[in-house]
Order: sequence, then C-alpha cells, then structure tokens
Amino acid sequence: MQIPSSKAPMVKVVIIDDHTMLNELITTVVDSLAGFQVVGWVQTEAEALPLCGRELPDLVILDLVLTASSGIALLEKLGRLCPDTRVIIFSGNLTPDIIQQVLAAGACSLVSKTATLGEFRNALLAVAAGRTYFSPEVSAAIKSLVIDPRALVRAGRSRLTGREETVLRYLAQGFSSREIARTLGVSVYTVANHRSRLMKKTGLHRAAQLSLYAVRRGLLGGAMEALRPR
Repeated sequence: MQIPSSKAPMVKVVIIDDHTMLNELITTVVDSLAGFQVVGWVQTEAEALPLCGRELPDLVILDLVLTASSGIALLEKLGRLCPDTRVIIFSGNLTPDIIQQVLAAGACSLVSKTATLGEFRNALLAVAAGRTYFSPEVSAAIKSLVIDPRALVRAGRSRLTGREETVLRYLAQGFSSREIARTLGVSVYTVANHRSRLMKKTGLHRAAQLSLYAVRRGLLGGAMEALRPR
C-alpha cells in the first residue's frame, strides 16, 4: 500500500474522543505517517464542530461514545458541516445495529478498538486514498446485518446482470464512475446507466447501503478494502 507522496497536500486529521491519553496516542500514530498531520483533537461535540468547521479536515477519527452527546448524531452533523471530510469510526461499541447506523450516516471506515496498530494504519491510508476500510471483525458483523427487508425483497425480484454486479462491487468499495469506466474500458455514460439500473432494482441509493447489500451477495470479501486502478 502506498504512503501519500511527500509532494502531495498534507492529509489533515482531527481526532474526536473523550479519552485524553488515547487522543495523544492516536496523534503519535497519525503524525508518524508521512503526509499526515493531526491539526487538533477534542473531547466533546461542542469543541468538535467549531474545530472541524475551521480546519475542514480531510479525515476525522471519531469515537461513538462521547460525554453528553451521541457520536452518531455528531457524525451526521459533520456530514452537513464538512461534506468532503471522510470519517473513520474508531470505537469499542460496534454492535451490528450500531454498524448499520453509522454506515447509513456516512462513515467510510469502521475500526474496532481491539484492532491492531497495523489495521489502524491501513484504515488511515485507505480512507485518505478515497477507499473504504472495515476491519475483519467489523466485516464479519456486517455480514450478519439485515438491511431494509423491503429493499432486499425488491432486489430479489429483479436479478442483476453480471455487469451490474461488477459496477455494484466497485461502487460499494468507493470507486467513482470515472474510475469504474477506466477500469472496465467503457464510457462514463455507460457506467451511469448501469448504476441507475442497479439502484432502481435494489432500491438502494447510498454507498453505505450498497456496501452492505454487496456483502450479503458475496461480492466483497476480506477487510472490504478496495484497490484503486493502477
């Protein structure tokens, strides 16, 4: 996996966790990666929103259990405040229900606090490169989720073509339509048509929902980390 080039813009990171020592440790890990810099860490939502609004970070590392606020609610607020910021959920409270909620709210990565430092670094590198990353433990939990039963029923009635499944797999892993088109050797217009048809068939429109649906169809495996076309 490539570490961002020193010539590339610095990846700005904000940490939101109510444990001071953990924030300091995460800061050390993040700052040790070439091209990454922690521009601030905070412990509450009241501190997080002004900081993120001012810094517009590329990445936010967010714990879900915060003093006097909900991490999921904060995730949704961050999505409105700085929509281009990508969020890594780093939490010890990743039940299947919580996983489903944070994916629907727009998280790009979920890493359990039981993960190794290697997994944590992999998540940082993947998400900074525009990909998704779910640690193996989280991927296993995702496979047990049941998303919108009505949507699944509708999807079962409309069989996806092989090419639609391929496009779904790439979309679920965070690829853009242009990247999919380049990989498959087709036009962006063709990819847009496939995307429109598969969303109509599945009834799903969010990338997070597509990720869950793709897992249930067995289209994604391992840590669900996508490799960009080279």
